[in-house]
Amino acid sequence: MRIDNERGMINVLLIPLIIAVTLLLGSLGFGAWAYMSRQDYKYNSDEKSDAAVEVAVERTKTEKDNEFLEREKEPLREYIGPAALGGMTVKYPKTWSVHVEEKNNQLTALMHPDYVPADPATSYALKIEVINSPYDRVVSSMEGAVKAGKASAEAYNLDMLPDIIGLRVDGQIDSKKEGSAIILPLRDKTIRISSEGADFIGDLDNIILANFTFNP
Repeated sequence: MRIDNERGMINVLLIPLIIAVTLLLGSLGFGAWAYMSRQDYKYNSDEKSDAAVEVAVERTKTEKDNEFLEREKEPLREYIGPAALGGMTVKYPKTWSVHVEEKNNQLTALMHPDYVPADPATSYALKIEVINSPYDRVVSSMEGAVKAGKASAEAYNLDMLPDIIGLRVDGQIDSKKEGSAIILPLRDKTIRISSEGADFIGDLDNIILANFTFNP
């Protein structure tokens, strides 16, 4: 019995000893980490500060550049289409150029910063079309991409013409381009307003669509 009790006492004392050793090792490890961190800060604080300042300066520069680019778009220019094709009124940034083609009772207006590239593969900032086809037929041409999950579609109305209900498609808007397209009925024709790429969606929403109007 005495030998058993002594073994029990040794086992009971061993547990606190293990805990104490574990805590000691943990404390030593934390102390070493804190010391190394302090030494790193001591010897590299200037470099870290310089890097932080550089990041802040670049961020500020980018914000100022963006603000400058936005200011450069003002005052907005205005394009008015022929009355026979809806007499649309389009306001667009003054930094954009415009190329308009009208034939076969249809119209295509291309708008892009600086100049309008002739290459049809270009993802244009803005493309406005008056299509000599009824609204339902133009909408049907977009169904394939929506059903395939390559685009999403929802009902849409212009701020200037809230009673005219059309359709907005985001994603794949034709076989080779992605962006956003708004389709609106115009009597026996259809108006299609699109931006072919993500870079100009903000201009499409905040400038073009916010000010767009026509004679239904």
